[in-house]
Amino acid sequence: MKALVLIKFASLESKDAYHQLCRLKAVTESYMVYGRYDAALTLQGKDLEEIHDIILSKIQPVPGVIEILPCIVVENDLSIPSPKLQPQHSPA
Repeated sequence: MKALVLIKFASLESKDAYHQLCRLKAVTESYMVYGRYDAALTLQGKDLEEIHDIILSKIQPVPGVIEILPCIVVENDLSIPSPKLQPQHSPA
């Protein structure tokens, strides 16, 4: 099971907290982002209970984490083609 987890940090501890979270075994991708949240993590777990346990026992206690929004992935459609980039020609 996969989950996207959006995290808001207290401003002073954000980089330390982010780097600590990136080292978690269940984290498969991590991004610092701009907007309402400061980071986005992708978690991998065997089931919903394991994802829940990771959030409560490994993410929530990290100093500086003040808000968490978990989003459970229910479908991953790999059949959507990626956009093709068109070569750009410079004017002659």
